[in-house]
Amino acid sequence: MAFDRPTLPEIVIRIKSDIVSRITGAITLLRRSILSVLAYAYGGAVHLLYGNIEYNKDQLFVLTADTEALEKHATEYGISRTAAVKATGSVTIIGTTGITVPIYTELQSSTGQVYLTDTAGLIAAGSVVVNITAKVAGEDGNDDPGITLTFVSPISGVNTSATVGGAGIDNGTDEETDEALRTRVLARKRQPPHGGIQNDYVNWMKECAGVTRAWAIPLYQGLGTIGCAFVRDGDTNIIPSDAEIALVRAYLVSHTDPITGNVVGMPVTAEAGLYMISLSPLAVNFTIGLSPNDGNTQAAVLSQLEDLIAVDGGPEESIRLSRIRAAISAAAGEEYHELIYPVADVTATSQQIHVLGSITFQDYAG
Repeated sequence: MAFDRPTLPEIVIRIKSDIVSRITGAITLLRRSILSVLAYAYGGAVHLLYGNIEYNKDQLFVLTADTEALEKHATEYGISRTAAVKATGSVTIIGTTGITVPIYTELQSSTGQVYLTDTAGLIAAGSVVVNITAKVAGEDGNDDPGITLTFVSPISGVNTSATVGGAGIDNGTDEETDEALRTRVLARKRQPPHGGIQNDYVNWMKECAGVTRAWAIPLYQGLGTIGCAFVRDGDTNIIPSDAEIALVRAYLVSHTDPITGNVVGMPVTAEAGLYMISLSPLAVNFTIGLSPNDGNTQAAVLSQLEDLIAVDGGPEESIRLSRIRAAISAAAGEEYHELIYPVADVTATSQQIHVLGSITFQDYAG
């Protein structure tokens, strides 16, 4: 049976009624009488206690706990919030041969992000390539190849700007959000570890910074094998690089529990059967007859389809036509629609991940 917390006016009325019921011949309390004032004072105190009880009740459960209590729940299960990671990359610095660019030299992007050189760089033949790391951890440190960084303190004989090379500045990730942590703690409660079952691998991968979705495929290459795949939705390219895959694989094999300090991981005899899957994107394209076919409704449909693919899309999974139609129908402002394409469920192989492709909107034909 649910308990409905009374409002402050309701509490005051109850207290006044209790006082009146205990005074012989009393009908009501005068508005400015001492007893009426005390009723308001006691009512405020009781209302505050109700609030405190309700707050503490919420902290008992992972679903409703605030940040501090959520982290305490996580700690009891040996789960810690994944920390933010600094973005890394490299720059080409041009200048006079023989000049050394010191380690920890600061360079700044046009958006205000600051990066430090990881090592000293000796300019030879007019240039040198130096690795850099963002000064502050987080996704904001990621940037595209070819952008220009400017020296915070110019160096004599060296160009005031440097060019980002390679794949750009990447691998920066934000600290895990409360909702992402909450999801992992709930998964740990609902699916306790069993010494290396399918869900164990999924949960281990999600403990790695930047990993947002993960899949484990038993019997991937036959008896005694398992295939593991993951994506990084916070990155510009959600499909991880070879280096990121290697880091997650090493974590699966063995890692130190951040709470207990114990070395944990997959069964020691199972490493030979661990396969890390390099995913390729499977674009899901749509043609939709929509009414009303306006910008707001189109944006709402787009948001619904993005959410659908994030939930249902993955290796060996299918984006069902029925789920697509339901997602479009749930879009704010949608009155009628016709799903013209796709005409069948879109199923990924064990080496594919669904991604949103092109969407063509046209007027609903009726």
